[in-house]
Amino acid sequence: MLKYILLASVITCSLLTTAQIHVRDEPRHHNIFENEFIRILDVHLGPGDTTLYHLHNTPSVFVTLANVKVSSQLTGQQPQKGANISGLIMYDAITTPRIHRVWNDDTSWFHVMDIELIAGQPKNNVELIDANDLKLNDDEITTLFNEKLVTGYKMRFSKGQTMKLPSSRSGYLLVSTGETFVNITLNGTIQHRKMKAGHYVWLDGKEVTTITSNSIADYILLQLK
Repeated sequence: MLKYILLASVITCSLLTTAQIHVRDEPRHHNIFENEFIRILDVHLGPGDTTLYHLHNTPSVFVTLANVKVSSQLTGQQPQKGANISGLIMYDAITTPRIHRVWNDDTSWFHVMDIELIAGQPKNNVELIDANDLKLNDDEITTLFNEKLVTGYKMRFSKGQTMKLPSSRSGYLLVSTGETFVNITLNGTIQHRKMKAGHYVWLDGKEVTTITSNSIADYILLQLK
């Protein structure tokens, strides 16, 4: 009897997983960029709005870009209240598929970036970077996490400061967590950008990239593997 109960439980869990909308197809999760390493889902929820139940089953980096009271609910469980804190960066391995919905309990907009790590396995051996590599001081860069598919760094630039990003076979994702003007020299071309919270630049890593910030600015740098 126990064998049949366990089998029924496995079948039920499998049906629940396959029946739900994948997070990339949930209407409020906007797929704004995708390549062989990452998929960026930009998530916006207005006050009182709720997502559909959706499935997370891919390792991800979450970047919170607004202070908002939120609630979430896993399938078959009671809702849980919480709060999103702007500037919070979190790696989640998602070793167990998660099906949930989220709603905005606040009067301001919910904004989170869900950066899915879709490579499956590392494609390259990548050396970690440090402050000396980037021409930064030790207090201007912090390693947030070092995982199988990605290493995450938090950086603060002074006005006029320049960073030299080493070449990499897997590339980088630079995400701004505030508003700034920045000059990026990539593959011999200079890009002048105004970046706001949640704006990003994919850097293919084929050659050294120079980044100069024209104001005090905070960034997240993801080094793909």
